[in-house]
Amino acid sequence: MVAAMICSVLLGFFVSSVSITIGQLPDDLTVRTSGKAQLSTFWPTSVEYRGEETAAARLFGLFKVKSVNVSVASPKKVRLGGTVFGVRMHSDGVMVVGLSDFLSDGAKVNPAREADIKAGDVIQSVNGKAVSTNKAFADAVKQSGGSLELKLVTSEGAEKKVSLQAKRSDADESLKTGMWVRDSAAGIGTLTFIDPESGRFGGLGHGICDSDTQTIVPLFGGDIVEAEITDIRRGVRGAAGEIRGFLGSRTLGEISANTVCGTFGDYTADLPQSKAYEVALRQEVRPGAAKVLCTVESGGQPTFYDIRIDKINYNGREPAKNMIIKVTDKRLLEKTGGIVQGMSGSPIVQNGKFVGAVTHVFVNDPTCGYAIFAENMVNQIRN
Repeated sequence: MVAAMICSVLLGFFVSSVSITIGQLPDDLTVRTSGKAQLSTFWPTSVEYRGEETAAARLFGLFKVKSVNVSVASPKKVRLGGTVFGVRMHSDGVMVVGLSDFLSDGAKVNPAREADIKAGDVIQSVNGKAVSTNKAFADAVKQSGGSLELKLVTSEGAEKKVSLQAKRSDADESLKTGMWVRDSAAGIGTLTFIDPESGRFGGLGHGICDSDTQTIVPLFGGDIVEAEITDIRRGVRGAAGEIRGFLGSRTLGEISANTVCGTFGDYTADLPQSKAYEVALRQEVRPGAAKVLCTVESGGQPTFYDIRIDKINYNGREPAKNMIIKVTDKRLLEKTGGIVQGMSGSPIVQNGKFVGAVTHVFVNDPTCGYAIFAENMVNQIRN
């Protein structure tokens, strides 16, 4: 009886762990040449490539558990950043960040809510005229007489036309729509890499999101500028830390894309004469010791600190959360408490290769966080 129960538990564990392993596998894999790619999954899994467009991922090298699309790419080298930079962006339209009722003729109303407008929607034009700033939107409402035809993109990415009737506020007699909008975003992050061949850069490792709606800010224009660190707020359990500073006037580059994998564009300043590192393929990343390159002191230079890669996930469901990392360097822990806001984009090196970048901190444990594969970020400048 006891033996049967033990066998049942072991069988359940094996089935569950195999399911976890399959969930970690990628749909697509880039390789250098024909051969076998060993993946760091729960159970040993490998993908053997022999020139076909698809290859089999095999558990223990024997049992096929998934088909994987395979492509071949030559090695690429980039120069690493690790420096703090400022980001200034203007959205492609104005983003709705909140809805607010108001009194009109003594009644509480909200024309935007009645028109099914939601936070995260981006209004691109009013009565046929493009709007890209708060002022342009306010002027369009004022000049409309109350009847508004809006062209917008919903937070789910669908284009939509909406009719809205603005109403006069009892408070000041002005026409109001019942929504708050925002036209730009700014902040501090870390430059990840620069491609010396194309002059393209990548930073942050995740998209710039609106602080209220948590949706990615659609890009109309923007640039990256020098930033000066003024203070570090250490991270503690339950409260993320932060690199504080101010944006300088010297422009470093122009942003052309804001994606789930980071911000990308053309680096227009002089290229830093830093060492070039080969970009690792995702299957080359291993659990274990690594180093993160970041700047955490006013006037300081990018410095390598010890970290550990604890877990790797190869699937693309969350492209900015491919690894779980832990800060182990006492110097960095003393200065920051671990990973803090503003470190997003700090490049990670393992075995002499650029393997990824920091993206998020665990609020309940600031010594740990997520990282993105370098391959995911560099692929963005190839598109």
